[in-house]
Amino acid sequence: MQSKTYAALGLLFTAGVLAACNQTPEKPAIDKKAQSEALIQQHFQLLNDHDLKGLVSQYAPKAPITSSDWKGTTNGPEGADQIFHLEFFVSPDAKYLVDKVINTDSTVVVEYDVIGLRDKANGGVRYDLRKCSVFRIDSLNKIAAESTYANGMVYHTGN
Repeated sequence: MQSKTYAALGLLFTAGVLAACNQTPEKPAIDKKAQSEALIQQHFQLLNDHDLKGLVSQYAPKAPITSSDWKGTTNGPEGADQIFHLEFFVSPDAKYLVDKVINTDSTVVVEYDVIGLRDKANGGVRYDLRKCSVFRIDSLNKIAAESTYANGMVYHTGN
């Protein structure tokens, strides 16, 4: 009888081990806030690198993009390509210096300065422009919308 008990316990143990091996581990919860933060950090690194291809790849296909520097709304990667291509052409040495970031998972607000040499072909003028961008991030961790505001009155020119 004792051998039957040991056999039954061994069988139960083996079945438990096999059942445990067949279960897939739980996926860790996605930290949406950390994903959004990483996306926006990468966005500003790509801006500083003037990496147009990398920037364009961050946008969802139909993402509306508005800017006080751009008339109307443009959309998606093609629109981002137009805006950043022009921005890099006008100021080929522009640097984007992030000051404040507010991250609420699917919305990220960034205050930053853009400094550089504007209109280099006509002698160039050094500038410092304060901007604020509001990014909406989708479930695929792409930029689903962007609105950028700049105050032309805070356009400092100097040496």
